[in-house]
Amino acid sequence: MDDSDADVARLAARQHGLVTLRQLRGVGVAPGAVRQRVESGRWRRVDSGVYRIAGVPVTWRSEVLARVLSAGQGAVASHRTAAALWELDGCRPGAPELTIPQGRRYRRAGVRTHVSADLHLVTPAVRDGIPTTPVGRTLLDLGAVVDRSRVHLALDDAQRRKLIDWDGVLDTLAAHARRGRDGVATLRSIVDEHDADVAVTDSGFERLVAILLVAAGLPRPVVQHRIVIGGRTIRIDLAYPAARIAIELDGGIHLRRDVWETDRPRQNAVVLEGWTVLRFTWHTYRHHPDRLVSDVRRALRRSGLAA
Repeated sequence: MDDSDADVARLAARQHGLVTLRQLRGVGVAPGAVRQRVESGRWRRVDSGVYRIAGVPVTWRSEVLARVLSAGQGAVASHRTAAALWELDGCRPGAPELTIPQGRRYRRAGVRTHVSADLHLVTPAVRDGIPTTPVGRTLLDLGAVVDRSRVHLALDDAQRRKLIDWDGVLDTLAAHARRGRDGVATLRSIVDEHDADVAVTDSGFERLVAILLVAAGLPRPVVQHRIVIGGRTIRIDLAYPAARIAIELDGGIHLRRDVWETDRPRQNAVVLEGWTVLRFTWHTYRHHPDRLVSDVRRALRRSGLAA
């Protein structure tokens, strides 16, 4: 096959001894030459459109990559398999588990396949040459298939190794939160358990409440929305600008008298501009989240933005 042999060898060296039919065509290997190599035993077909070079050891990682490559563009190792590739505590190699974009089909015996409508929200990482969900998405997906204690163990390990911080966890939750989204409730419950750490992150309290509202089926609010009143810029913790609903969140800092004195004229200015202002405390978020959601829902219904 002339120079294409060297090209195939380079491809296979990066992919646990595997090459795809598309890659072979890309380096000029004709279909007849592929059949010849398979019939001669130099290559072995391991899945649809995926071949292994003879003599290369079969490993768990090569089996995972073979399934991901065969599943097509956009497929990634995910859930328990991704957690094992990230070597998170409590996660060990098992049956290959992958996620494919919505509209794709891939079924194989011994392979766990998930179809995702929000796979476009993440950029895959490459672990040992295998396209894999990033740590945040891995933890979220893990929460859909294993018990909470295992997710917590994996999250603690990821934070200890600086693979992710609380901001990254909140970003993942905020991006994926929607009513009924598997894994969100598990990961959010762990975040709530670490409220003191999370609340001090940049806009941590605001993002937690936004995640709660979206997970309850409400529209996604704008975090730290800015409005200009009389030439003065006022920042609103969460807002639905179209409905002119402002949500103000009172953490510990609002107990200080100087902050309290500043907040009241600021709130009056917002109300006089025609905004509805709802205020909630950290205690309400932690202990009465249903009440918080109900109040926001009522305000949105009055504006016509929620059913």
